Amino acid sequence: MRARSTLLPLLVPCVLALGLGGCKADKRPATPAKSAKTTKPQKPVDPRSKLQIIDSHVHLTPLDGPFNTALRLFSDLNISKFAVKSAGKPGSLRYKATLRYADYLGEKMAFFTNVDWEGIDDANWAAREAKAVERAMKDGASGIKIFKALGLGVRLKDGKLLKVDDARLDPLFTRCGELGAIVAWHVADPVAFFKPTDKKNERYYELSMAPEWSFYGQDYPSHEALLAARDRVIKKHPKTIFLGIHLANHPEDIDYVDKLLDENKNLYVDVSARLPEIGRHPAEQVKRFFIKHQDRILFGTDMIVTSNGYQLGSVSEKPPTFDDALAYYRCHRRFFETADKQFDHPTPSQGAWKIDGINLPLNVLKKIYVENAERLIFSKRSAYLKAKKGKAS
Repeated sequence: MRARSTLLPLLVPCVLALGLGGCKADKRPATPAKSAKTTKPQKPVDPRSKLQIIDSHVHLTPLDGPFNTALRLFSDLNISKFAVKSAGKPGSLRYKATLRYADYLGEKMAFFTNVDWEGIDDANWAAREAKAVERAMKDGASGIKIFKALGLGVRLKDGKLLKVDDARLDPLFTRCGELGAIVAWHVADPVAFFKPTDKKNERYYELSMAPEWSFYGQDYPSHEALLAARDRVIKKHPKTIFLGIHLANHPEDIDYVDKLLDENKNLYVDVSARLPEIGRHPAEQVKRFFIKHQDRILFGTDMIVTSNGYQLGSVSEKPPTFDDALAYYRCHRRFFETADKQFDHPTPSQGAWKIDGINLPLNVLKKIYVENAERLIFSKRSAYLKAKKGKAS
């Protein structure tokens, strides 16, 4: 039985009109008609098909339209909970709106606040941002999400890019550790984005639709340099929990991520928007990696829903539909739950190659789909709601 969505009140009549709520009276006879035909024995139901899922990495514009669209989708897919990684900076309109949805949805929704880079040259910047994290955690956040702008976009007054391991960031990372705030971190981008944007680039089609995603040339650091700086920060702050989204931003090299997890017990990873790269590796290698690190990998998709529609892992030539979104999630499940060979990955713009399923054991799937996110992200949400209820009573 799939999980029932919690639709937002303002749009409930609209959603019911789509047939999700069963508006018409049930006219079926009280007693089913008898049939002379005998039914064939049904095959046992694969328990994996009944699993609920937590999507630990989505971006939803905090308006009724995008939220109701997402909730309808999640209901159809048995997604029981989700974590929004773009709540905005504390005090902003986006942040306040996100809080209202989080309060309404309760344990179903977690959220991460974002860093405000304005005034990065000021001496009090780190102290200001530390206080912002404190406020967000008091409001029920699970942590902060740092976008790739750090290292590739944020500039100092002298025009130079702020380095990923700049010392002025240390007080913020330290305070996150003290508060138990998870640092979800997007560093760099696919390796192909740091290579010339020509037809030899295997992501040429994707980059032709999003040329601003190219970080080749100019004064951009290399992919290798960005990750090396990130890795130094993780080692420098062992008491802070880091979530390396997009498989630590290096799904092209499973051995590298394997070693990174071995060396840093304060690091977790998610698989968001990187299934095409992960699935290119030999299935047995990937399966061993997921089984080995089964307690530190989270399911996530990086799906974006705005008033203008969806983004499913990357840009696309045509606006994705609701059915496309369903197929996007189902392809993820096919990858994790079957041993199917050479099927289309869920994000066509990212490349024309095929992927192989890894057929994970049921106990491992439960951890990656639900248990790890419950322990890492939603335990904080539950504690917040419990404390809030205690204060109100």
